[in-house]
Amino acid sequence: MHGHPPLVTKAIMAICGAVFAWDIFQGANFMSGAGSTTSRELSLWAPAMEFNGEWYRAITAGFAHSGLIHIGFNMWLLWQLGRSLEGRLGALGFGTMYVTGILGGSLGALLAEPRASAVGASGAVFALMGAMAILQRMSGMSVMGSGLGGLLLINVMFSFRPGISWGGHIGGLVAGLAMGAILALLRERGPRYMSLAPAGFAALGLAFAIGIYFAVDRAIGILS
Repeated sequence: MHGHPPLVTKAIMAICGAVFAWDIFQGANFMSGAGSTTSRELSLWAPAMEFNGEWYRAITAGFAHSGLIHIGFNMWLLWQLGRSLEGRLGALGFGTMYVTGILGGSLGALLAEPRASAVGASGAVFALMGAMAILQRMSGMSVMGSGLGGLLLINVMFSFRPGISWGGHIGGLVAGLAMGAILALLRERGPRYMSLAPAGFAALGLAFAIGIYFAVDRAIGILS
């Protein structure tokens, strides 16, 4: 399990890179993402989800980015965290964790900023940081000593800068901590129960998806 190659991690990075490259080809600004048509079509935006039935945006928003720094930092964190987590959880466990992290971030963004449009893998990356923090504690490691705690605190503080979806970041972090708690509970029951982790993540993701449905309805009420 620990030696599983990061195939899903690489696939996610490839998809994000391809979406970003297509955006630039379509005329978006390389550094700021200004003028992006792809981001508008894939972004988390309540009116399009409610009135056009574009519910896929709750997922696709996690694969679009606004500028080089945005995608560069997210992909760097994804690579650092994804290699380790996919090695421990396998392709199915990590893939389910990542999608659930996206959904948690989307729910957080809709609840915190219902009027805003959002893109980026940050919600999922925050989920990975939260899950990794729990795994480190389970292994007896110091989260602060490993450097993850400081990285997480810095990212949380930067989440409240203008133009950043703090709701998406916090939503993703909560999702990651919850998935870490699922792993902790399964581990307490015995190693054989760890194979149930993907099902636990999927159940949590379903709960987030239902929450997104009601959050969009709430957002439309606020916008109208």
